[in-house]
This record gives sequence, structure tokens and C-alpha cells, in this order.
Amino acid sequence: MPRLKICPDCGGKMQKGRTKFITESDEVLIAIENLPADICIQCGAEYLSADVDEYIETVVDKVVAKKIKPHRELVYRAVVSA
Repeated sequence: MPRLKICPDCGGKMQKGRTKFITESDEVLIAIENLPADICIQCGAEYLSADVDEYIETVVDKVVAKKIKPHRELVYRAVVSA
């Protein structure tokens, strides 16, 4: 997928950058860091390529299937009630 030059959300300029993806599955927090992304310098919207999306899906599937052992770290959670 070619790099985005204009943000589809606000029309701002896009630049190459790095981001992280965080999700939770079966009470396991999955964080994948240092992912390449196109990031809008105006609104901060982040866009991942199809290849990066596939990589994330593969990692999450392997963690859920327990083919990858999660690295256990201390995580602090704050729950905000409405």
C-alpha cells in the first residue's frame, strides 16, 4: 500500500512514524509496539498498512492459541466509572 500523503479525516499532512497496538483477549493484555504507520501531523490519526494489519492479526491469533507465551509485566489499571 502506498504511503498516505493527506489525512482522510482532516486533510492534514501525513508523515511516517511509529505507533503501538493494544488489545485484550482472555484477560491477557497484548501490546505490539514500534509499528510503522502514517500519522497525521494535524489531528494525530494513525493508519497502518495492510501488511502491518496482517502482522497484528497473526500475533494476536498466536497469543490466543497460546502458541506465543505472553511476557508477563506488571500492569496498572484504572477503571473510570460513569
